Amino acid sequence: MITEIDILTKVQGITQTQLRLWISESWVRPAHSGKDLVFNDADIARVRLLATLCCDFEVGDEAVPIILSLIDQVHDMQAQMRLIAGAIDAQPDDIRVKILKRARRDQDD
Repeated sequence: MITEIDILTKVQGITQTQLRLWISESWVRPAHSGKDLVFNDADIARVRLLATLCCDFEVGDEAVPIILSLIDQVHDMQAQMRLIAGAIDAQPDDIRVKILKRARRDQDD
């Protein structure tokens, strides 16, 4: 876990004011450790994404929540697909073959 000062050093080009705005908007959700905020790897990735969107691409504040929501949905779908793929991999060979044939047939329709 890293602190607010650490993240400002790690992610170049953002200000403390920007970071605190992103936190107040719940675009980044660091944990609290006493009086301090602490950031995990996902928070750091989110701050880097926000820096790219807001600073580099100059995306407006009204569009950011929409973009973040879409990215979160993609990540959720990827996690679900990993679970489904794991469940399929755990099946006997004949069942996996049937699932894959059915999926290919449905894809062609």
